[in-house]
Amino acid sequence: MDKRTSLISWKPVKRTKRHATVWRPCNQDAAQLQLQVSIQRHREDVQWSSARSGLPIKGSSSRQRVMEGFRGGSRDRWAGVARSSARKEVHRRTLRKQHKLPQHSKEDDWLKVHRRYVEEVEAAEAADGRGWDVIFYGDSIMEEWRGTFLGAPWGPFSDVRKVWSVFFASKPYTSIALGIAGDNVEHLLWRLQNGEVPAHKHPKVVVIMMGTNDLVDNCTLQAATKTAAGIMEISSMVHSKLPHTNILNLGVLPKGEIWPKRCSKAVLAVNSDLEEYAKADAEFAHYADFGKGFLSDEPVGNRFEVKEALVPDSFHPSAVGMRIIASQLEPIVAALVNTPIRNTTGQSMETRILA
Repeated sequence: MDKRTSLISWKPVKRTKRHATVWRPCNQDAAQLQLQVSIQRHREDVQWSSARSGLPIKGSSSRQRVMEGFRGGSRDRWAGVARSSARKEVHRRTLRKQHKLPQHSKEDDWLKVHRRYVEEVEAAEAADGRGWDVIFYGDSIMEEWRGTFLGAPWGPFSDVRKVWSVFFASKPYTSIALGIAGDNVEHLLWRLQNGEVPAHKHPKVVVIMMGTNDLVDNCTLQAATKTAAGIMEISSMVHSKLPHTNILNLGVLPKGEIWPKRCSKAVLAVNSDLEEYAKADAEFAHYADFGKGFLSDEPVGNRFEVKEALVPDSFHPSAVGMRIIASQLEPIVAALVNTPIRNTTGQSMETRILA
């Protein structure tokens, strides 16, 4: 589409070394987002199919290819695919047949998941007027709670759904997980601006876990500052829409096989900024970090091992890893559910609103 003759207002949002400027419609209407989808489809389809099949992605390491190929199998299996160039195409065809990979684009799936979440939020408000007490927003790690990947049931996450049932689904408060695999800060901000925030019945707690997808190729401190600023912007926007909701930001987890590594400084910088944000806005903002539980007890050569049993693909926590998070997270959530936010006069927001 020629952007010079289009009736829609467009703006450039970023430029990378490998790709030209990405154009995004200024209007946030979902129909216009579909135009963005069509423009970016080819580039994303190439990257997505390459990651799924184990084929090389230009500018990425073998380790990253294995990591992004998590949906197709284990770490060792995909490392073997990457090393065996003669079998790459055979594996790709076999996996498409076995897993019935969709031929439509990743963005189509993403938009469907977003619309489903909007419907779930609206339905909860309409059903009994109560809505959700706790909402978890984030990327694939938060989507694990649902046992899905981009909205489709996925085997490696099925046991994580059982962990959710034990720690959150059976509590006096109601909870829902609204995570979408592959999301970065910009994606979540758009989702929240377009229907995923409850309009009438405000939750008591919002949990946000974002940032790991923003620190993959670019792990500079500048990228960390931008990522943290984006998460804080999300938190402030949620607070403006839900002024009597506690907001809990979770730290970015360690990833890879060893820690610290190339992206460690950026991850630690993001987590430090989020912790400072919680201290500065302690009235509604909170912070928790569960990363230490994923590291070995003792370092080897000044480095810790990221426990493979907890993060088998070096990126997504296993059911055991998610249980570690849930066992520490649930008591915090339960406490915040019972902690109404107070306004500047010291009166609880809930009391003031009901009055």
